[in-house]
Amino acid sequence: MSAVAAAHLNAALDHVAARFWDPKLSVAAVAREVGISPRYLQRLLVTTGPSFTARVTELRLQRALTLLTGPCDNKRTISDIALEAGFTDISHFNRLFRSRFGDTPRGVRGPG
Repeated sequence: MSAVAAAHLNAALDHVAARFWDPKLSVAAVAREVGISPRYLQRLLVTTGPSFTARVTELRLQRALTLLTGPCDNKRTISDIALEAGFTDISHFNRLFRSRFGDTPRGVRGPG
């Protein structure tokens, strides 16, 4: 990978890490921010690991897990936590969460 491609990739990954919680985050938005085409960004991502969607989903799931298992969040609803992590569809969030962590968000949270 050339130095320019690596710089583009690093800038895109930094942007994703800073904005993954935004439900409007998209390949096009990140590419625009970095100054490259969406197709080029997708090619860069695929050559280095998971797809854009997989990366964003993992970051969102990890954030939701952190919020669900944190000491101060038992008063917040699971829906609120899912929304804060960037999910807009709670059913989809529940399915992804269970698939990734082997338990439901409520099961991970434990007694409230």
